[in-house]
Amino acid sequence: MKNIFHFVEIRTRDLDKSKRFYETLFSWKIMGEKNEDFAYWLIDTGGFPKGGMWRMPKDKPLGVITYVLVESIDNTLKEIEKLGGKVILAKRSADGGSYAVFADPEGNTLGLWEVEKK
Repeated sequence: MKNIFHFVEIRTRDLDKSKRFYETLFSWKIMGEKNEDFAYWLIDTGGFPKGGMWRMPKDKPLGVITYVLVESIDNTLKEIEKLGGKVILAKRSADGGSYAVFADPEGNTLGLWEVEKK
């Protein structure tokens, strides 16, 4: 299935504090390794969409990004620009696929996820 909400990412400065908050509030299971340089923890909500929690540096914005599953990030980014949107983060590789971030014409930020083709 394509063009569905696929993944939600919560950006935070304090992973431990955010982990305690969301685990207590929603009973989510949040797991990851302690890492001073780069930390990305996975969120298991018990269903879909799944999620991630990312420690962001002070110079990067916080917030929540929802990723939409698409067949082709390249084609989708072309269409976004044609429709008046803006590419915020160009396509990048990740474990299991690729991602990009864009803003719609009103400035709302969403992500795109493309599953790795084997």
